[in-house]
Amino acid sequence: MSTTPGAAFFDVDETLITVKSMFAFQRFWLAENGDDGSEYTRLSDEIKRKAASGTPREEVNRHYYRAYRGVRADALAAAGRRWFAEFSASGAVYYTDAVEALRAHRNSGDTTVLLSGSFAAAIAPVADALGADHIIATTPVVDDQGVLTGEVTQPMIGTAKATAVTDFLREHGIAHENSYGYGDHASDLPFLRAVAHPGFRGDDAVLSAHGHGWIHFSDRVGASVDDPGRLLSDQEALSVW
Repeated sequence: MSTTPGAAFFDVDETLITVKSMFAFQRFWLAENGDDGSEYTRLSDEIKRKAASGTPREEVNRHYYRAYRGVRADALAAAGRRWFAEFSASGAVYYTDAVEALRAHRNSGDTTVLLSGSFAAAIAPVADALGADHIIATTPVVDDQGVLTGEVTQPMIGTAKATAVTDFLREHGIAHENSYGYGDHASDLPFLRAVAHPGFRGDDAVLSAHGHGWIHFSDRVGASVDDPGRLLSDQEALSVW
């Protein structure tokens, strides 16, 4: 890392935490509101069908948020805190290498940014737990009564992440050579190409093909931000994913 403060951008789901926060949160939200699992299954199956049919990832992201039409934003934020408290007790919460990298950046004076297609209701508690400085996420449209319309301003997916990174660096006067980025999925490639020092976790084929010389995080999993973590057995991994 440079001695000049920079900015480090972290994808959240399956980079910093072991689950896809949008879906883990949605299951929790629906269960709190009386769902026996059937509505969650219906909604997640819709998402899977759209993705399998080749629907652009950005549109799949938009579709997900339409399930919250008519819900108060403050109710979702409160539920997000409850969900994360429950998830944090699960014993397999964080990918340790990514957490250690975030803390190292923060300790060196770099600005740390969580960059996600998820929304603040689900990832603000993650940012709080990790001490991240900023969140750049998909933002649901909220009416003047504080109620979600079901639409979003911009899915924070793919090239939108890259644009967000370059805009952030420019707006904060941070030189490109002091920029870092970490992801786990092919859709993160545009923003990883937008930083000077990229890294990734996992075995995504696209990132693996492009990531020669990049930082490659292990799959160590920890129960807390201070847990040095360990590699899970195959059976334990099944219970996480």
